[in-house]
Amino acid sequence: MRRTIFRAILLALTLCAGPLASAGAAAYPERPIHVIVPYAGAGTTDIASRILFDRIARTIGQPIVIENRPGAGGNIGLDQAAKAQPDGYTLVVADPMTSFSANVTLLPSLGFNPLKDFVPVANFGSTGAAIIVAPSLPARTLAEFVALAKRRPGQLLYGSTGVGSPGHLNGEVFARLVGIEAVHVPYRNGGQGTTDLLAGRIHFWIAQIPTRLDQVRSGKLRALAVAGSERSPDLPDVPTVREAGFGDFDASSDYAVFAPAGTPREAIDKLHAEIRAALQDPSLVAKLKAAGLEPKLMDSAQVTKVLQDQIARWADVIKAAHISVTGQ
Repeated sequence: MRRTIFRAILLALTLCAGPLASAGAAAYPERPIHVIVPYAGAGTTDIASRILFDRIARTIGQPIVIENRPGAGGNIGLDQAAKAQPDGYTLVVADPMTSFSANVTLLPSLGFNPLKDFVPVANFGSTGAAIIVAPSLPARTLAEFVALAKRRPGQLLYGSTGVGSPGHLNGEVFARLVGIEAVHVPYRNGGQGTTDLLAGRIHFWIAQIPTRLDQVRSGKLRALAVAGSERSPDLPDVPTVREAGFGDFDASSDYAVFAPAGTPREAIDKLHAEIRAALQDPSLVAKLKAAGLEPKLMDSAQVTKVLQDQIARWADVIKAAHISVTGQ
């Protein structure tokens, strides 16, 4: 009789445990989520992240706190995210197309690895780039620009926000593609570089379109070509580099959400589903486009493939161009 009673109690506890475990898993998120933006406020990544997660916070019924952690080209915030508890309550937004993948080669002593220490949740948008020139430069097409650069090897200057930054790396790729010699000029911030570009002290910049769009539209700067697979909706009359006759060149940026490695699959799937639903909301899509992003959904496996391809690509570029950030 005692054995029978014991078995009955054990069976009841087992049956109760299943629903309780399921309820616990289904309850995510139970508290606020923190999203690290590894750049200063009011930039494209910050604005886009706030647009997306403001909407998601309303649908999940939990606050989502955006934390700006700028410094070291984004690596301070990324390092913090890599070391966070992998419980689904700390996320980070990064670009798998450029810095996040290039830093594997640029900074071999970096304290984290994109493929080993993070798991992608989803990519939610991209920003196109363009070859932007000073209006004083006597070149109105990309072909004229390349011809000018070849007549003046080593004399044309291009800007970026630092050694190893996306602008620097993409400038090296572009120069190799079109067969020119140009000199890189690093700046501490984009505003100082834009001032010099407007004044003609430097000659071109491969920049995200939203960062120079107002100056291009007002005629203060000139966009010669879009560095992507298709024309930009913001610059519909500007051809792509391929259309200009110089082959494929993509300097666009992606915006992807990552979690620390080891984050439960249930949390990743829930977050991905929320991002997918958000990108089907016309009002949110309009806000992202106004911020300069084109909505672009990719799942975890697709983002991982981008990272793998870009890590290999940037390793080749960095080694061939002898780019080093030692002492930077």
